[in-house]
This record gives sequence, C-alpha cells and structure tokens, in this order.
Amino acid sequence: MNPLEAPRRISFDLDTFSGVARKRWWIVPLTMLIGLALMFWQESDLQTEPRYFTLTRTFEALDEMAPLALVDLNPTFMQPVPSETSQLGILRTDEYIAKAKAGITTSMDLTVNKSETQFSLSTERDISEARRFTFTPATNSSYSFVCTETDEENCDKAITNYVGLLTELRKSSIESGLSRSLQLFDRLLEQSSTLSDEQIATLTLQKTAMEQSIALASGELKMTSESRYFGGEQISTVNRSTYLFGLLVGFIIGFLILLQLTVGDSVVRTPKKLVSLIGSKNFLGYIDRASNPNSLEIVGSAMMGKARFDAETVLRIIPIGKNKDLSSLANELGRILGCRSTVTRPISSISAEELKSDSTSPLVIFASQNETKIAELETTMLIAEKSSNAVIGVVLSKDPDPKTK
Repeated sequence: MNPLEAPRRISFDLDTFSGVARKRWWIVPLTMLIGLALMFWQESDLQTEPRYFTLTRTFEALDEMAPLALVDLNPTFMQPVPSETSQLGILRTDEYIAKAKAGITTSMDLTVNKSETQFSLSTERDISEARRFTFTPATNSSYSFVCTETDEENCDKAITNYVGLLTELRKSSIESGLSRSLQLFDRLLEQSSTLSDEQIATLTLQKTAMEQSIALASGELKMTSESRYFGGEQISTVNRSTYLFGLLVGFIIGFLILLQLTVGDSVVRTPKKLVSLIGSKNFLGYIDRASNPNSLEIVGSAMMGKARFDAETVLRIIPIGKNKDLSSLANELGRILGCRSTVTRPISSISAEELKSDSTSPLVIFASQNETKIAELETTMLIAEKSSNAVIGVVLSKDPDPKTK
C-alpha cells in the first residue's frame, strides 16, 4: 500500500456536513443576526445625538384698542407703554425667564419670538372732500414660545408661566398707554369755556370709552397652534420585509460558510471521507458497536481476507486520535483473529523498536471518528509503509459515547 498514490479528491457528503454543522452551528445564527443588524442600521433613522423634546406654542395678541374706533378715536394712535418691541426685550431678560422657570428644577431652554405686524393702506374722504390715507394693522401680533428639555416633563408648565407673564405685561402697558391719553381729555375738558356743547359731549363720550377700555384691559392671548417634537435617539419603523430579507441573506451566507468548512474540513468524520482519502482497498471497515454490535467481527473478517493469522502472529495496532477503550477492542479483535494483539503508541511518540520490521507482526491503523486529522493519517500511513512492515489497512472506529468536535 502506497499512501502517496491514494486517490485525492474533494469530498462532500451529508454526514460530513452534519458533523461540521454540529461543530459550527452557531455560524448561521450569527450571520443571520449580522444581516438583520445591517438592514436595521441601513434602513432606520438611528440618531446618536442626545434625546430631547421640544414644545412650541403660538399665541395671537388681541387688539384691545380697536373698539375705540366706535367713538371716532383712531386706535393706531394709541400705543401701549412700554411698546410691544420693548415688551419682547423685557420678556427675554434673565429675570423673566427665571420667573417662568419658577419651581422647575430640570434643565431646559426657553425662548420667545414675536412676528412682525403687517399693515394695510386704506383711503377715505373727510367732510371737506379731502382724501385721507390710513395705515391699519392687517394682522395682529403673534408670539411663539419654544421650550426644549430632555424629556416631556415641565415645558407645558414653563410656557404657561411665560404666557402669564406676557399677559400681565401687556395689560399693564395698555393701561399705562391709555392713561396718558386720558390725561389729555381731562385737560381739554378743563377748558370747556372754549368748547362748544357738541365738542364737550364728544370729548366726554370718548373719555368714558377710554376709561372703560382701561377697566376692560386684560392683555389676553389666544393660542393658535401647538407642536410637539421628539428628537435624538429615535428609530423609524423598518418594514418586516426588510427584516426578512436581512435574515435570508444572513442564512445564505452562513450556509455557504458551512459548505466551505465542509469542503475544507481536515478531520475524518465519515467512512466515505476515509475511503476518499485512502482508497477502498485500504479500508477495512467501520466499528460502531452502538448501532451495529457485530461490526468488530465484520472488520476481523475483512482483515483475515488481507492477511493470514495464527497463534504466533502479533497484530500491532497504531492509534490515531483518542480511540477510547482501544485495549479491550484489541483483545477482542485478537480473539476473533486467533492471534495476539497489542496497541502501540501514536506515531508522534512511537519508538523504533515498536516499528521494527517483522513479518509475523503486521500493522493496522485505527482512526478515531471525529478525532483523526487528515494530516496525522497521511503521516502515519507514510511512516508505516516506510518501516517495511506489512500494513493491512485502516479501520475507522467510533467511541461508545463520542463527542463531536
């Protein structure tokens, strides 16, 4: 037998694949998990910024001076003190922001902005038929309050406080502005001797209207819109089909890896694998006493067909791998063959005396299933052949309680 001339080909069978799969089963779940994670990462809107919540509310300021037009007073000439622009500056001071955050211990960012008032141009003729142009507000002022915090906890309270501060500020500014105009009416009525009865009646009516406007001033604001936004660590929903595609791709890749490992497997796992390595003539049989109790007798019969045994024959068994309970197997095999048998040390530690050429002491190689490496098998066969001993062949044995590796 010349092992160097034994047939060599890529071998693949279900038993070999099953052995590799039992050893490397975790590869498929791992690749499926990686595929799922890649689909999730590619298709989702995963953000790495810190989480935050933003609440925005917009309020429209009521024009509380507009009713003065009913008594022939032009509301555009009535200005609150301080003006709306100055009110915005007051609201943005640290003092007012601190008042809005009163009782709130969490960190937040609170801001307020005011829209620009738009005006429209109108014309009318007075008593003398002269054309008079008037600019009147087309839209009322609006205020936007924006609050940002980590979680939705206190923004609602902070904006409510802020709106209350603006309401009080607007009310006091309307009262202050109208009070200054009311002083002018008092001065004019003090000069009643120079006024006609009609003028006095008109001024009295207008003064009363202004006093009532001061009494009714509220600084009221009407909310026109609200928006809530959650930012930061948000993940958009990924379609189920995307997840399934990722799992499928991962399964295919994992399966291909197992196939590659099967083709490149360096361990003898099945009789078919062993035959592909050494050839059918050198294969003596497969010992699996768990599934076939008579397998040792079959191997013994195959050995008797390859060599003659008698009481003077000493069968030398060279083990490759662990080969548990090989001594008892050797004794039974010697009984079947009618000769003596002995187990040598593995080829890596065997002595020259144990490999001494002896025509009455043939060699047989016992390979252990799922333990014997192909390189060890080839080395053992080569050394046994070079020792000028009669090499009967190779037996594949399965341990009574094997552990797949």
